[in-house]
Amino acid sequence: MKKVAFLFVLFLGFAWNCNAQTWTYVQESVITYCANNTSSCGNFAGTMIPTQANTVWIFGISTTNDVTATVSGGGATWTECSTCTTYLSGFRRNRIFYALGGTAGSTNFSISLSGNSGSSFAVTFVEVQPPAGTTASFDVGGVTSSSTCSGTCTGVALTLSATDVVVQFLNRNAPADWKGWSSPYLTLPNGDGVHVNAPAGSEAAPTVNVLPGATGAVFSAIAFKSTAGSFTPPAPGPMSLVSFVDPDPASGLNGLNCAPSCSLAVPATGSGHLLYLEAANTSGVFLGSVSGGGTWVVPASCQIKGGQNAGNALSCAYALSSSSTPATAINITMAGNANSMLAFYEVASTTGAFAFDTSNTATNAASTSPSGASLSLAQGATDVVFQSILVFGGTSSLSYFPNVRGCRSGCGPQFWNGQAASDAILNVTSTTLNTPKYSNQQNNATIVSGIAFKAGSGTAQAPAAPSGLTAVVN
Repeated sequence: MKKVAFLFVLFLGFAWNCNAQTWTYVQESVITYCANNTSSCGNFAGTMIPTQANTVWIFGISTTNDVTATVSGGGATWTECSTCTTYLSGFRRNRIFYALGGTAGSTNFSISLSGNSGSSFAVTFVEVQPPAGTTASFDVGGVTSSSTCSGTCTGVALTLSATDVVVQFLNRNAPADWKGWSSPYLTLPNGDGVHVNAPAGSEAAPTVNVLPGATGAVFSAIAFKSTAGSFTPPAPGPMSLVSFVDPDPASGLNGLNCAPSCSLAVPATGSGHLLYLEAANTSGVFLGSVSGGGTWVVPASCQIKGGQNAGNALSCAYALSSSSTPATAINITMAGNANSMLAFYEVASTTGAFAFDTSNTATNAASTSPSGASLSLAQGATDVVFQSILVFGGTSSLSYFPNVRGCRSGCGPQFWNGQAASDAILNVTSTTLNTPKYSNQQNNATIVSGIAFKAGSGTAQAPAAPSGLTAVVN
């Protein structure tokens, strides 16, 4: 009997380890406290999300001048990746520092340069987490640069010794859109790329579609392995992000003047996909109705006002199954006149029709790291989750959500620069979903909303549908 019990426990442990065999992206934060033409900066509370335990910390430092750097803080020992250092004269000097096993909740870091940074002192903080129960270590680094690449630039090829996480820092240029990095890389909020669970062996150099008219790029890549060694990561999930649109200032738009109606141009939609729209304004006006591409629902359960100002408003709308006739515009009617910023998503799934799962809103008291909306997903289902925030002064990052880079001018996850952010995470379950946190250097009150949709059927009964639904049929 004891032997049977032991085998049963061993089986449970094996199953748990199988489920846990994955690297996790935690955050990319743009450190906005490092001013140009200076030689030091520090104490990053509000411009980054407090760190977690047992994670890998990475600072990417880019300067115009050819200077050295040191990093300290977080109760960690910092190491410079010597093979990640490069200098392209007239463009940028890249330096990468990393630490393993620092103190959770850290934001008080310090960066010192050997001299003046020059006209650019750009600092990015990336945090990743190794598979549960394992310890991370440095694997390999590399660099490449070009003063002439345009349209498409090529990153760093690496040879990995295990199943790694790879982060590639891109400087002197930026991705042209939310999917600038080639698959399987994800385009992070600051324009860098990450490959989670990269297999051992030759890691082909990724490509990046860069901003039109921009020339040159400087890449530094760093990879980390874990004591899990080489393992088979979870199979890719059934959901994929087809398109993301925001009418950002880089496109010559500063939101849409909906008085009360307006129209948002989108790429031609596919058939049977989830369409999602997030709206934000400071006029206290919610979405009223939406049409184009399918039957839209405007749920009251994702509408919220307040935070730092009573006029701050977030609201959403969705179509669970886009029509077979492609749509190239989404027609919007607000509940009143308002200049609104909008974020549009299209998501596909290979496991059947989408269904509403759950939603929530919340008001956060003043904080430098406010939480997103907590959600309880149906058990046994695979979901796509959207999280949004309206924060006066803006946010540079949110944790766990790596999918979209708002506005091509470089707004991190913001679809309204200095006001509102939105992002999506795909293929999560009730056991893998984490409530994100945002960075908020203004330390003011914020409003947040979250909503989830499942594809296929879960083993648990879905939550009750939100109240106050309205629908518009094409």
